[in-house]
Amino acid sequence: MKIRFRNSLLAILGVFVAAGLAVPGAIYGAMDINPVVTCEQFMVPKKSVNGKMVGQENCRMRVITFEAMGREFQRIEIGITGTTAGYAIQADANDVRYANYFNEYPEFVYQQGGVKDPVVHGIGRYTMQTGHMVSLIVPTDRSAWNGKLFLHNHGAGRSFAQGNAKSWELEFDPADKDGGLQDLGRYEKSMLEKGYALAKTRRSSLMQGGDVTMTLDDGTTLRNRNLTEQPSLIMSWAKLAGNILEERMGSQPARTYWYGHSGGARPGRMVNYKDGINIDTDGSPIIDGVIVDDAGAGLWVPIAMKDGKDTVLMTDEQKRHFVPMIEVSHLFYINETNDDPPDYRGGNNFLANKRINAKTLMDKGLGDKFRYYELDGVSHQGPGAAATSPDRIPEILEIDLLMEGFIDLLDNWVEKGVAPPPNRSDWRVLGDANHDNVVENPAIEMPEVACPLGVFHIYGVGNGTGSTQFKYFTGMGLEPLDGRGEFRADEDIVNVSAGFVDMNTNSYRDFVESVSDAWQRIGLLKPNEPFTRDKYVACVRQSATKLVNDKFFMPRTLPKYIEKAQTMPLPLQ
Repeated sequence: MKIRFRNSLLAILGVFVAAGLAVPGAIYGAMDINPVVTCEQFMVPKKSVNGKMVGQENCRMRVITFEAMGREFQRIEIGITGTTAGYAIQADANDVRYANYFNEYPEFVYQQGGVKDPVVHGIGRYTMQTGHMVSLIVPTDRSAWNGKLFLHNHGAGRSFAQGNAKSWELEFDPADKDGGLQDLGRYEKSMLEKGYALAKTRRSSLMQGGDVTMTLDDGTTLRNRNLTEQPSLIMSWAKLAGNILEERMGSQPARTYWYGHSGGARPGRMVNYKDGINIDTDGSPIIDGVIVDDAGAGLWVPIAMKDGKDTVLMTDEQKRHFVPMIEVSHLFYINETNDDPPDYRGGNNFLANKRINAKTLMDKGLGDKFRYYELDGVSHQGPGAAATSPDRIPEILEIDLLMEGFIDLLDNWVEKGVAPPPNRSDWRVLGDANHDNVVENPAIEMPEVACPLGVFHIYGVGNGTGSTQFKYFTGMGLEPLDGRGEFRADEDIVNVSAGFVDMNTNSYRDFVESVSDAWQRIGLLKPNEPFTRDKYVACVRQSATKLVNDKFFMPRTLPKYIEKAQTMPLPLQ
């Protein structure tokens, strides 16, 4: 990627950006930044809700042309102001969970959240000045676009009031070292590499607050609401992006896919669970397929009770509008809360919720449109950062290598009717394909897990429950403490009983195994058989090849794994 600025010009450009002014059109090396213009001609028509017109009110955009991945792209920064309808409760967020959630489906949020407060309806207002926007990125060469759009929807935590969101025109930083690819993760770059147009959405999603003001039907005002659970709003932004694509590329997207992680995954489920929201004016789906990536708290599950009966996906008409959905479950995301939830939430264990979600869909006859894949060795965060050294195991698995495959699996399912591989789960109910009480299809193991040089574990020191860390088999010393048992300066103690990394899974803290001992224990080596590089390379080759054959890995990933296995330093054997 080539991004060049002259210092004097960059300084002038920074003044415009900091002041919130339109940046003059100019070419700086390989980057062309155009002035801010209106995009109101592309807005989606408003809808009447309880006698009030609701929808997009104002739109501004700026086009940045840049080079990356050997191609030229346009990055269209789109600021949006408007209104959206929904429900809330009037309780204080400190007293009631989900009190700040201005949501589209109270029958899920409040039933499954255990909220008993009265539900109120109203209209929420969001603004581009508080960071509500879309970054639309597409190749400038029409032949390099595959004709499809991928929505990328972030999780909870974004807030203008808390300082981690900016007014729309300040989100793009011309001085950023990554140029036009700034703030894009590995998944998003993979989508661009595959030829998709990418729409990265941004909305207020702080769990205990928000930047949206809600006016109730009786005129009462509620502040500090978030837009975490508003899939119809996000879909309207997708249609806005589609209108801009049509003007620039000559056609609407042939397909629009939804990717969401955590708080962006929960409304992704609702594309299919909330009756009627994924139907466009011509009867076609707005979203053609969904990737749900580790839904926040494992929710929401496809159950909503009314008069003692479940109303979700119970009729043939409801099921007909269910679009193909791939659910990715991070196996270490097992957090529990102290709520007193309904029985179907599995005791409010996040992994149990994800599994119950999958089982419920299977029980409702949607196995031909749904796949559930557990990933071993990773908690809620991902994809992993690079290892401290390229020849070491990263602290968090690079699951973007799997997401590349999931993207293709979804597209082939939608376009060609080619069903992905069966569900993968360590829970026998989902992983036992032929009902013989044997788990034929366990959780997906990347080579780092299938051929372990150590173990990934939750409760990483200093990283909380949402991330993982890696500990090598060294054959020396006691099993290490995890984040629950780390030294606490304020207490001047080491709380050993609180938590340790159980590397040999025997439930008590003892000594760290060597690689040979560990491989003999798990059956990768025979008793007394030594660990060698040849055996390690053979294991990695077999593991990665299986993932390629199952279409979870792209073929180009295999030689990279083999080369690393052949050359990386190995721990004591």
